[in-house]
Amino acid sequence: MSLYKRPSKLTSLWDIESSDEESTTQDDVQSSRHSFPKEEYEKIKDKTRQAIDPTVRPDFTALLSIFTSEKLLRQAAIFAGTRKINEKIVDHFHTTWRHPMHMGVPNVEFVSFMMSDKKVCQRFDEYMSELLLILDDPHVKPLWHGTTVKCKFDDKPCDPSSTDSCAGCNILSKGFDISKSGSANPFKRFGSGIYFAPNSSKAHSYAAPRGGSEDLFTILFCFVALGRCHTTVDDMPRLSEPPYPCHSVHGRVGHRLNYEEYVVYRPDAVVPFAAVTYRMNKW
Repeated sequence: MSLYKRPSKLTSLWDIESSDEESTTQDDVQSSRHSFPKEEYEKIKDKTRQAIDPTVRPDFTALLSIFTSEKLLRQAAIFAGTRKINEKIVDHFHTTWRHPMHMGVPNVEFVSFMMSDKKVCQRFDEYMSELLLILDDPHVKPLWHGTTVKCKFDDKPCDPSSTDSCAGCNILSKGFDISKSGSANPFKRFGSGIYFAPNSSKAHSYAAPRGGSEDLFTILFCFVALGRCHTTVDDMPRLSEPPYPCHSVHGRVGHRLNYEEYVVYRPDAVVPFAAVTYRMNKW
């Protein structure tokens, strides 16, 4: 049975518009009878503002002394929503783990944050401002990066004195260095860039057991300003910068990739935000 009622007499297109306006008005009247109380609406608005304002969130108190970028912290607050930031990162780690379980089941031990060079946040802010001049949305995405962490600590991500020998510590303290692209994996599917994965399990495939341990791993949780992405399913190994007018490359699942990848070609497009250390339990 059709709910559409045909007009008895249609003389022009104006009849359709007027009837739509009348029906809309009636719907608005009906919905207004069941609308949310204004006081409750204002409370929700205030709660939302507080959730995305890092300066008033208790879980961001320590982070305000670690990261000097207001743009970065606001992105982190939006990502966390009403959850505590460390809990949200753990949840994101598990929900983005997509590889088969025969490789093991991860159990997060701890999430840690490290004081990085102020220049890392400063250059990220400048790059974000650069993107906002030409884009409405800089397309900041939370992504994972797998690397080698040689430190033997079980309760923190790194030893501050080991930044020269440990790739993970070096990235956390000084940010990414584009000149070291491919130092761990010589095959560069999308050229000389900094590679990230939306899946924590893909980043794990590039991580090594830390400090000689057999089952303890650390991967990095980062915020990456992707800007305008060039999406492809083909290898582009000769790239040293993204195809014009893009700012990054998105490797889509296809005949070359089983899991997505994102690549940026400027170290100021990313801030390593946290280190997630986890233990792989055999299935």
